[in-house]
Amino acid sequence: MSRGLYTLTSGMITQQRKIDITSNNLANINTAGYKKEQAVTTNFGSLLLSKVNQNGIKQTTEQLGQVSLIRIAEDNNTIHSQGALDQTDGAFDFAILGSGFFGINNNGNVQYTRNGSFDLDNEGYLVLGDKGRVQGEYGDIFIGTDKYNCTEDGGIYVEGELIDKIAIYDFETYDVIDKISEGMYGATVQAQLMEYPVVKKGMIERSNVNMADEMVEVMSSQRALQNASQAIKMYDQIMELAATRIGSLN
Repeated sequence: MSRGLYTLTSGMITQQRKIDITSNNLANINTAGYKKEQAVTTNFGSLLLSKVNQNGIKQTTEQLGQVSLIRIAEDNNTIHSQGALDQTDGAFDFAILGSGFFGINNNGNVQYTRNGSFDLDNEGYLVLGDKGRVQGEYGDIFIGTDKYNCTEDGGIYVEGELIDKIAIYDFETYDVIDKISEGMYGATVQAQLMEYPVVKKGMIERSNVNMADEMVEVMSSQRALQNASQAIKMYDQIMELAATRIGSLN
């Protein structure tokens, strides 16, 4: 098969992967705490190109360099930049200003998120939907009422008494966290409890997805995909013509 077909086909697959990722970003533009993703592309295999020089009976080889036939989308890269904070005045809405994650007890496993759209379950514990209970420094946070105060360091006060402090976790590098679902992450190492977090009550962190940027990315990938498709059709026509003419030779 022509090298060009390998290159064009891999390019189409890569552009389709980019479109899928960008479409997912757009679908989660209103998901609290969602962090946008980008495709990470890389070369798949390479060929060593050499030039053979002939001078009489003497032959030498000159290395020209390497070329890759295929480029693939190897992984997704999550962009953990701060999203805009919206004032909701919700009794159980929280946002983290700066780095860090809320901890959610999901069936005994702690998962991490920037989504602070919490509520109380029927037992009075602070929860994130059906994901699990929000973690404090003493475990699952029990409030039991909407009449409470929260300080910027995450301290929860009921009738003037500190009952717990929202645990805010962070990592030395975000390479150790893996996406579990939209806005939820798991970690391969022990998270570090932040000493001086900044927690805003009655606010929600919106996604860091910029619609204009994502639309430009989609259109660019679609254009590249269409160009590659047209080029493949041209290759197919050229190869068909070549095969026909070679077959007609006597």
